[in-house]
Amino acid sequence: MKKILAAIGVLSLSLNGMQAQESSKFNFSLARQLKHSRIQNREIALFVQGDASVVREKTEALGGTFKYSAGDIHAIRIPLSGIQELGACAEIRRIESNDLQLEPLNDRMVEMNHVSEVHLGFNLPQGYQGDGVIMGIIDEGIDYTHPDFRDNSGRTRIAFLWDQANINFDAATQAQPYGYGKEYTGSQIDTSTQHYDSPTSHGTHVAGIACGNGRALNNYRGVAPKADMIVVKMNLNRPDNEFLSSLVDAVKYIFDKADSLGKPAVINISLGTYFGSHDGKDIQALAIDNLISARPGHVVVCSAGNAGNAPIHLGYEASADTQFTWMQPGTQSLHIQAWGDSGVFGNIRFSVGIDRVRPTRQSLAALPFRAGDLDPGVLKTDTLFDAQGNQLGLIESMVQYWNGAYGLDYRIYPDSIVNINGSDTSRYFWRFSSTGLGRFDAWSYDMVFDNLPDSISYPDIRNYRKPDTDQTLVSSFTCSDKVITVGSYANRNYYTNANFATTMDTSIVVGKLSSFSSKGPTRDGRIKPDITATGEWVLSCGTQAELNQLVAVEPEKVAAGRKHKRSSGTSMSSPVVAGIAALYLQKNPSADWQEVKNALLRCADQDQYTGNNLPDNDWGYGKVDAYAVVRGCTVGIEETGDSPYIDFGVYPNPASASTTFHFDLSLLRDNREPRIRITDPVGRTIKSFVLNRAAGTLEAAITDLAPGYYTVSLETDRRILRTIRLAVVR
Repeated sequence: MKKILAAIGVLSLSLNGMQAQESSKFNFSLARQLKHSRIQNREIALFVQGDASVVREKTEALGGTFKYSAGDIHAIRIPLSGIQELGACAEIRRIESNDLQLEPLNDRMVEMNHVSEVHLGFNLPQGYQGDGVIMGIIDEGIDYTHPDFRDNSGRTRIAFLWDQANINFDAATQAQPYGYGKEYTGSQIDTSTQHYDSPTSHGTHVAGIACGNGRALNNYRGVAPKADMIVVKMNLNRPDNEFLSSLVDAVKYIFDKADSLGKPAVINISLGTYFGSHDGKDIQALAIDNLISARPGHVVVCSAGNAGNAPIHLGYEASADTQFTWMQPGTQSLHIQAWGDSGVFGNIRFSVGIDRVRPTRQSLAALPFRAGDLDPGVLKTDTLFDAQGNQLGLIESMVQYWNGAYGLDYRIYPDSIVNINGSDTSRYFWRFSSTGLGRFDAWSYDMVFDNLPDSISYPDIRNYRKPDTDQTLVSSFTCSDKVITVGSYANRNYYTNANFATTMDTSIVVGKLSSFSSKGPTRDGRIKPDITATGEWVLSCGTQAELNQLVAVEPEKVAAGRKHKRSSGTSMSSPVVAGIAALYLQKNPSADWQEVKNALLRCADQDQYTGNNLPDNDWGYGKVDAYAVVRGCTVGIEETGDSPYIDFGVYPNPASASTTFHFDLSLLRDNREPRIRITDPVGRTIKSFVLNRAAGTLEAAITDLAPGYYTVSLETDRRILRTIRLAVVR
């Protein structure tokens, strides 16, 4: 066999003499923009971590704009030509841009999630419908003329709308301090004669679930129908690809407006990207964390993702034997991103190559293996040729280090010889290979999952690692402990459509986990999603333009009355939980994100579909139960639960080395599979004890617990019976 040659050209990021020390502060997206942009005076949105006064002074000196701070993370706009000098400042630790595409993650719902009882005030001090709470919607847009977003007098319920995509603004209408888009007040919306439609009904549908008031047809009411609304329309087609930057801007905008009105706010985000570190430690996620924890009454809820049945994840322990995964090119570039912890990623070496798979199988060329921690911050460009000198493709790669993890990005641009048309494309696969020791995880849309050769015709296939459907969450803020992440289960399988006929799908099992619902855990092993809600076959508001189109060609997708449509996705389950959070904040307006999250998780329901071994990475803590949340399942007081048939205590408390739990469930009918569980402040299970009797004592060693507060729960297979706060001291 002829020797395979790889002609390799490496371009390090050393523009204007910039050193690797400065470039290592940049992420892959920013490095690519610095390399490829031909307009050095073009402004770019960045997040910078470091000393605020230094960042502001340097940004303004370089002709940029300092927008705002979220803790020690600062949002700026600056010309590309000034980024290198900015990176040279010793007081600045990290600079990130982001060109990852956000995508939308897409009645009976109020019954399935036990919302009706809360609206009616059953065994509650009053009914709760979101009065005095802001529901923030960050999405593709909203049809603000839909009747479900107007009150009984016909006035809009939207206090503010920021259209980030609108370029027809002036100083008076521009949202400040962001410097782009157009802001509308409620009174301006009321006097507008335009019918405001987004490209799809996604944002309108999401908003209807969260807080539609049912005014259009006196049904299809959302979870928090009396909440006030603040909406941000994102531009998912913006040419500069600054999606995550503009999303953080949107979060700050809503919280600032809510604070100025003196109201708590819940923000729903049914958008996301599947690329990233999946540990919630990227700079945009940390900025959102800081905005959430800035004051009580700030809550963010988001979709887990719709990749539960998509093989986009690859994760395994590398070995001395070279293992590989194929990627199939289409008409665009290929992208794969690998992440690992700093202690192990350098022990793994990676390579990318290209194989002919039809009519015969042959390796054509490959990059040399490189350590996962080699040259962080240096953008490399490699060109592969076959033995005959034909160019096969261009590969850009870069290692980045941040917050204890290394990330390795490959963007592959196949040449015309392997990418000329569909028939040619199927003849060539790109090969992602690893060797060494240590665990890594990778994500890509392009990995080959099926139709693989057998080991007789292709012996090397024994070393093939197939992608899987685990760890398919969207990344960034979705993986943060401070953000409530929501999976989906089936809401219904029939309804009356626009033509007053029945639309039915008997393959849908009501109550069962949706096949598309993305699964956890996070890359660092934390449970996500946090909770599930109805997201499959949900009827909610649609834009008038799309409803008219659907009635003409697909009337089965439109509900009777022709004001609402059917959609599915975790985009639809997230606003259910956001609405319930708003109901909780109406009752407890000074609650912070932790209290709201604890209330949701501790009161989650379990049934035949969730099973009893929760939390897990499919369901989180179970199915959200609005009534239980609002009625009073909140953790954080001495005890919760009011049953006279339960006895539960802990002594000593505070404790240092050990403590003893005493329990008595003998008079309680529902005492199957009792257990005691200890969880930390973010809801992670630290210890769990199965009780083999209905009454008695249990001594537990706690020397391995760090000092602090923990929640101790007495539970059965059906519900949480009592909770006690345990203080561990040293």
